[in-house]
Amino acid sequence: MIGTIKKILSKLVQFIEEFIPALGFLIIFFTFITGIFSRYVFRRPVPWTYEVSILAYMWTVYFACGLAMKKNEHVVFGLFYESRSEKTKKILRVTGNTLIAVSMLIIFMPSIKGILYKSAITGVLRMPVKYVFLPFLLLIVDVFIRSVYKIYIDIAPIQKINFKNKK
Repeated sequence: MIGTIKKILSKLVQFIEEFIPALGFLIIFFTFITGIFSRYVFRRPVPWTYEVSILAYMWTVYFACGLAMKKNEHVVFGLFYESRSEKTKKILRVTGNTLIAVSMLIIFMPSIKGILYKSAITGVLRMPVKYVFLPFLLLIVDVFIRSVYKIYIDIAPIQKINFKNKK
């Protein structure tokens, strides 16, 4: 039962982190092409293409961030980090992930208030802003969970060693 739930959650996370950003890039590409084509070929710009491409870009970034963290393909100071000892690298990782996790905790409630309780709408598509920015809340939760998990991975071996030494 637990194995089945893990598989379902894994597939859901994979869908969110891979399919949605890929779809976002396709939407960006086709709306960009549509905007260029309508403006320069038909001489009639389509007003919604800019807003759709911006929204698709935001959603792509929001959903792909977790995948970048999972694969360690996010921005790092490699030159500084790689020249350090393993112990220093672990300290840097734990410190960085702690700062990220704490930052996500700090911005979570203000983000909920700022997103869910807004009645504003977008300029062209007239979409409620709360739906447009809802993926940002998912980004916060995803980054928080991944940061805490990475802290656990780095600290768990230390706890095991300390535990064994006390016996």
